[in-house]
Amino acid sequence: MKLAWMHEDIASARRATTFLVTLLLGSMLVNLVLAVFAVRLFGHERIVVVPPTIHKTFWVESGRVSGEYLEQMGYFLMQLTLNVTPQSIDHQAKLLLQYAAPDSYGELSTALRAAAERLKRDGASTIFSAHDMLVDERNLRVGVRGQLTTFISDRRVAEVSKAYAIELQYSGGRVFLKAFRETNPNDPLETQPRPASAAVGAQ
Repeated sequence: MKLAWMHEDIASARRATTFLVTLLLGSMLVNLVLAVFAVRLFGHERIVVVPPTIHKTFWVESGRVSGEYLEQMGYFLMQLTLNVTPQSIDHQAKLLLQYAAPDSYGELSTALRAAAERLKRDGASTIFSAHDMLVDERNLRVGVRGQLTTFISDRRVAEVSKAYAIELQYSGGRVFLKAFRETNPNDPLETQPRPASAAVGAQ
């Protein structure tokens, strides 16, 4: 009888050991799968954000951003540059330069200063009404077309069709402005060869 109990205890111990080994192997397999996913996802995280005053969500990955991000940033920078008055242009230029790419800061600053001096001298204000925007997600470029209206005092003195190319740079989780220049309304993204055109503030 005792021998039968011993055999039963041994069998029970073997079953428990088999169960624990199976559980351990399963746990190791799950950890291995999680480790593989972690390695594959490293550096490819995607963040969804809604910035102030911008009404579309967009995503940002380690090496690129969505077209929605570029469109909204392009629209924001366009407003800072083109919707200006003699009283607001200095503040808006200062804000715009916070987004300037380091290697473009000097050129952008010079162009903005020249535009501010011209606007104050003429006592002019400008409003740009965007009709459409084109996004080159691969090259981080935005083209915008619309109507630029110029006022002196309260009198409208000009209303012309304009187009601008906005070149952006993505680095360190931030989008920077590289260039903002006037382009041909028929080719705002400059897909065709172009002559030298005006820089930031050319209105």
